[in-house]
Amino acid sequence: MSVARNPSRRQHIGASQLPSCHGANGTRNSNTAISSPGLSPHSISSERLIRTLELRLGDEHRSSRDEYSPTPRDIAVLMALDSYRYLDRSQLQTLFFAGPRSCQYRLRWLVHHGLVRTWRVVMRPGRICRASIFLLSRRGAAALAEWLDAAPAPFVRRAEHALERRFHLVHQLEANQFFIDLAAATRGLSNSGLYHWVGEHGVENAYAEGDDRAPIPDGWGRLLTPDREVLIHLEWDRGTEQPRRLRAKFAAYARYFNDRPAAGANQIAFVAPTQQRELQILSLLRDDADIDRESCRFWTTTTAFVAIAGPLGPVWAGHGSDRVRLADMEGLPRSDRQIEASVGKPNWWLRRPGGGAGS
Repeated sequence: MSVARNPSRRQHIGASQLPSCHGANGTRNSNTAISSPGLSPHSISSERLIRTLELRLGDEHRSSRDEYSPTPRDIAVLMALDSYRYLDRSQLQTLFFAGPRSCQYRLRWLVHHGLVRTWRVVMRPGRICRASIFLLSRRGAAALAEWLDAAPAPFVRRAEHALERRFHLVHQLEANQFFIDLAAATRGLSNSGLYHWVGEHGVENAYAEGDDRAPIPDGWGRLLTPDREVLIHLEWDRGTEQPRRLRAKFAAYARYFNDRPAAGANQIAFVAPTQQRELQILSLLRDDADIDRESCRFWTTTTAFVAIAGPLGPVWAGHGSDRVRLADMEGLPRSDRQIEASVGKPNWWLRRPGGGAGS
């Protein structure tokens, strides 16, 4: 299923009891089927179907606050939902749990105490049940602010916004999945890790605090490698933006990073839904980019390449003829940031009380 990032009409409508959205037709140029979070995988047989995503909001429980005491992992889960808005059960399992049983049990516990809310997901036609989607409740947002000794209003406002304005839910889930896959791919590596991961709204808030405004990517990450730190600005392309809009986006990135110190450490990574779309983006990049100037670097790949080789594989195309790995891209010199504290490492939340976006 594919939903436009900037659709011309609302993709999710009505109250949250029975909202549905119509997705675009299946991608016809992908060589390999992939699964999207909360969605059914693409397949040749389903290319001509218009699938509908149906969300059923679960009841909000209200047990007494005297009945529970959150663990550090519980607080980390709530912080992740505050930061990334929407995560499905499998994504939360990858980040925080060793297996499905412990994940399901603890998520039920959080739902029972009213700290998170859940959407049960069904794909039509066929009534295909998918992994439930979780988001922070108003009560959970207020409790999280109290536990972090912070003002509750911004937390509650973000939780309400996520519930009410979910028009790009699928797009955000898929962009989140990229960073979760990156964290999972580095989990067992002793010399690499995803140290920072900031969601789209976190990036927007960070830029709002400064004087300069760069384009807002779908997520930002800092990948630690043995000898460098690669800064990733993810553009999860839906294949809907016109060439002039893409050119304007390239130009905006270039204007922001041109001649800044260490600008080349910033990698603008476009993930396209099909090879045809990737070729279109590459053609525009090669026409417009000034490779002789100190600036950010642009790269492209497809969802199929990432599904086959993983986000750490040689899947990224740029100005050269060969595809490269994230770890081979230009980066900052390694700092004293600890690999063991990277997102997705065993018990990483105990070493990172500020969460994946923290310092």
